[in-house]
Amino acid sequence: MSTEANLPPTLAADYQKWKAKKDAEKAASEASGKTFDEVRANMISMLESLPEHVEIPYHLTPEGERWTKFKNVCDDQFLAKIDYAKVKSRTPFDRMADWDGTFPGPCGHGPTDMGKSRAAWWALRRLYVRENKPFAWFPVRRLITELARYEKNDCADEFFRTYDFYKILFVDDIDKINWDFDSQTQLLFSFFDWVYRSQKPCIVTTNKDRAWWTDKMGDAFARRLFEDACTEVKF
Repeated sequence: MSTEANLPPTLAADYQKWKAKKDAEKAASEASGKTFDEVRANMISMLESLPEHVEIPYHLTPEGERWTKFKNVCDDQFLAKIDYAKVKSRTPFDRMADWDGTFPGPCGHGPTDMGKSRAAWWALRRLYVRENKPFAWFPVRRLITELARYEKNDCADEFFRTYDFYKILFVDDIDKINWDFDSQTQLLFSFFDWVYRSQKPCIVTTNKDRAWWTDKMGDAFARRLFEDACTEVKF
């Protein structure tokens, strides 16, 4: 008795469709004249002809994707290759640019146009693009504004928890806060106190030296900035 004869009428029709499909596949296989061993041999031959290594376009690699993201936040002027003939003070520049991303980070200080920010961005480029160390960048006024917003909502701890996620922080031109408000100096102190206590790697630039900061904010802040939270790098 055939298999179909044992099936209910509703299933018999489905069985006929399935059997017709299988018969067609078998007929096509027999028509091709290829045995299973021949098909397998052809498959092995095809696989062996494939290259061992496939070159992936750089922009599709993890490093390439980080480079794209880096270019979106870094000012165009700092993306070009460094022309060392234009670097006015090579030793401090290299100390900033070659920073390894560990605590304490460098605090570069000196006159405008000495290359402090360029050196900082060069370090971040290597640390993030090549070494995959995420960073957060703050022009100092945005840092203060954002921290003040968290303070206003009684959740300053949340600000520090959020930015503790990043391996590295960068605060640029920290002397450019609004000096008309004492609250801004207090927030700046609390930020660097947190950097010190949490040992967060932070790279900093300022046009002002330690004596200036001591006069403006006292010895305790200057000590945090140039000794405890960061290492002084004089341009």
